[in-house]
Amino acid sequence: MVVTNMSKRRNYIPNIKEIREDGYLGVDFYLSKSCNKSCHYCTAWTLEMRYLHVDMEFLVRTLDGFEGHKVNVNLLGGEPGLIKNLKEVITKIKEYDNIKLSVLSNSLIRKFHPYVLEDPEIYYVEHLVLDFHEDKIEKLGNHDFFELNDMNNYNLIIKTPGYFAHRDSHNLSQIDHDNTLLKEFNSRSPDWTETSQAPEFNRRMCAAFPKVPVVDFEIQKIRHCSKKVINGSKIFDVTFENVQKMMNFELFGFESYCNKCTEHIEERPHEQILKIMEAGAVL
Repeated sequence: MVVTNMSKRRNYIPNIKEIREDGYLGVDFYLSKSCNKSCHYCTAWTLEMRYLHVDMEFLVRTLDGFEGHKVNVNLLGGEPGLIKNLKEVITKIKEYDNIKLSVLSNSLIRKFHPYVLEDPEIYYVEHLVLDFHEDKIEKLGNHDFFELNDMNNYNLIIKTPGYFAHRDSHNLSQIDHDNTLLKEFNSRSPDWTETSQAPEFNRRMCAAFPKVPVVDFEIQKIRHCSKKVINGSKIFDVTFENVQKMMNFELFGFESYCNKCTEHIEERPHEQILKIMEAGAVL
């Protein structure tokens, strides 16, 4: 049978950058804050093993709230590889045509849920590096970096100060490709020294739909800001109305902690800016 360009396109699975450009809004699902590691720049971890079984009724209620919107659901925590019923969670999420699914892991997924890496419809993002040092790369698991691949498996590299120092004297070509995602060093780190801020207008744009909001499965609430999980962000009940308002840029507002935020804020697509302004969230 001849495979036409049309049928090729129909079966094409976009990469993670393409779904973002296509207007999918990211929402983090903190399934549990339990983790087998303790990264110094993370806002959401405890070595106490708790909430390791996802409440499926709550999950479905949350997913139903996304009706009519394109959503990139990111499963993380904590460490999602510890979740006992993760396969059930993934299977349920994949039933929703309007949702793309990402999983962020410190590599524990490879041990307990290797099927995630074998499914190109799951965007598997591996936060494998704890930090870079002058003479070594300190990893969270004993694994190689992903090479360029079409399975939607990605390296996540946080640009800590050590990253730049290491790059100055070492060849990092093994991660210099499209399956590596680079992330700014987080403002939540205890030794963060950045004091400059984005213009207030940009911070107000972020406040209207932060990068990214969180559904906290431990307390079964929506959190306004993933950067404020430890110190506290504004929280909302997970109702159909509230989830719809969130996706329409009508739930969140500019908070006192937004005044102090030094997190890197990426520019939003023009159509998102217009929707935020139409919702009156930037006034």
